[in-house]
Amino acid sequence: AGPRVAVIHGFMARRLMQRNLLRYLRSKGLSDVTMYGHLHSVDSISDELQASRREGRKLVILGYSQGGFHAVKVARELERRGVEIALLVSIAAGGLGRVFPGRWGFDPRNVPTNVDVCLNFFSQGDLLGCDQSHQMNEAFGSSATQRVENHMFHAHEGVSHIDLVRCYPEERIKPAVRTQVIERIMTEISGLNTSGFQHM
Repeated sequence: AGPRVAVIHGFMARRLMQRNLLRYLRSKGLSDVTMYGHLHSVDSISDELQASRREGRKLVILGYSQGGFHAVKVARELERRGVEIALLVSIAAGGLGRVFPGRWGFDPRNVPTNVDVCLNFFSQGDLLGCDQSHQMNEAFGSSATQRVENHMFHAHEGVSHIDLVRCYPEERIKPAVRTQVIERIMTEISGLNTSGFQHM
């Protein structure tokens, strides 16, 4: 009865996500967490998530780096199908990642209307995932009923591209990342329940 969680890793980040956020989410008792890659078919991911939604499950999509771009693409496809997403998480989706084929002209900041809550994380010290213009990093909603949170780390905090998703070993986690990213994501997921759910 818990949420269905889709984790989408970025370019050459499969093992990084397996060893960190994927492992962390499962260690917290989430029984249905699936990892996809940033080249995985948007339609295939959407098909699987839509099936879970029909079963009464709430949906969580979490994308990192190139996976962050892909997460928004999946959200937009599910919007087209009329499928609600409880939580969309975007981590370090921007910067040099915009030069990757398939991302040209794509806006990962415009949150689709079917997303209830969006958490967007980025670090000024991360050239791979942070745009030079501060405004270009901030996600914004398409509806007044949505909740969109932008969490920025300043350059002096020294949070790198990898630091944003590091969960292990404990001694290497940046304290600010622990509270503002890892624990913030888990708090939001933990708040999801299936009461009052309407099948779609």
